[in-house]
Amino acid sequence: MLHIAIVEDNTTASRLLKDYLESEELKVTAIYNSGEEALATIPTLPLPDVILMDIGLPNISGIEVTRRLKESYPQLEIVMQTVFEDCGNIMEAIKAGASGYLLKASSREEIISALLEVKKGGSFLTGKVARKVLREFQDQGAGEISAGADSKAAPAGRFGLSDREEEILKGLINGDSYKKIADDLCISVHTVNNHIRKIYEKMQVNSRGEAVAKAINP
Repeated sequence: MLHIAIVEDNTTASRLLKDYLESEELKVTAIYNSGEEALATIPTLPLPDVILMDIGLPNISGIEVTRRLKESYPQLEIVMQTVFEDCGNIMEAIKAGASGYLLKASSREEIISALLEVKKGGSFLTGKVARKVLREFQDQGAGEISAGADSKAAPAGRFGLSDREEEILKGLINGDSYKKIADDLCISVHTVNNHIRKIYEKMQVNSRGEAVAKAINP
């Protein structure tokens, strides 16, 4: 059973979301109507498996709530839910420590898939958001290549990554699970894990979110 907490200032939306999501494998254990309430209450209770966090909270944004919670509880998994699709919000959410980013128009199946995926240690970007992030990543790469004669590689090349490591980094940016990356590249999950450890060392980061943020917005 996956235990979920919802942070959403619209009480009607949060109740509907609770009814929408609950199933045999997922239970909503708490609903918080503000960032302040979440920050004050979550530390006093058993931590949920995943928090579904609205970005557009009053007074204190969901991104700032995420940042503060992750500072105290780095193991806590948080998935952002929002109407915003711009790369600025996406990157700020990733930098804050979010493991996933969903649009509020996402289907029930997509939301549940995201929650289950991040609990397993993966990350999740809804398809529309992933394409925006990849396009930003590609645009930055093109800009760097044209910036001067010394710029001969995509952004990942700045970190001394091998071609294989660049492929895996792009999978991380796309929100792919380790298994999907392994299947796409015809290698084992164990090999993917080994490459990711080397990527972290070369990029001088400690997590997937930090690697993605540094690759796209160094």
